[in-house]
Amino acid sequence: MKLNIAHPATGQQKTLDFDDEKKYRVFYDKKLAQEVPGDSLGDEWKGYIFRITGGNDKQGFPMKQGVLVPYRVRLLLSDGHSCYRTRRTGERKRKSVRGCIVGPDIAVLSLVVVKQGENEIPGLTDTVLPKRLGLQAGDEDPEILQLVEGGRCPEVCCPKGGDEQEEGTRSLIPRLPKSSDWSTPRSANAAVTSVPSSAAGSSIRRSRRQNTTCCREEGEGCGGDSSHKKTTTA
Repeated sequence: MKLNIAHPATGQQKTLDFDDEKKYRVFYDKKLAQEVPGDSLGDEWKGYIFRITGGNDKQGFPMKQGVLVPYRVRLLLSDGHSCYRTRRTGERKRKSVRGCIVGPDIAVLSLVVVKQGENEIPGLTDTVLPKRLGLQAGDEDPEILQLVEGGRCPEVCCPKGGDEQEEGTRSLIPRLPKSSDWSTPRSANAAVTSVPSSAAGSSIRRSRRQNTTCCREEGEGCGGDSSHKKTTTA
């Protein structure tokens, strides 16, 4: 079984392949989002605690949260469900998904480090990778906000091309919004415009079609002007 281990604190990710079933047997009969100690993986993993976030079976079918079976089932999925992407509005389709209980048929299991142990793991906990896309909406560190508010952040985020750029190439550094835009709702910052709504626009188009029709009946060439009124004889 392959274990895809991610460490959010450092931003690193590492994939390990275990052939001995005794090491990863501790994950059997565990469900998604459960926390499992990693002492059985080896002495270097002593004190580590992992959370199961996903996985695939040997045929590539993904595990789905909420399906409390250790085998594969066929479910009718629609828009909003995981493991399915709709192509048309209102489309539903029956898809094969794997249950959320880990079993021997799982080929790849995704884990996240919840608690770090005493030993350092090379490629997972030794270095901290910078955030390539800069700050997110949930980051509200006042020191960082004062540093990068309204400007660029070359010291906080990593350029898109990497740390070392070749001569003649340019790196892309995102421009961060102001902190006030993150905490203020979008509706409060929205500017009031005079663009008519869909209902008003449809009524305007309907009146133009009626004016054009009345002009054709009378033989006049008003061109659909809204000021034209159809005259009736008593």
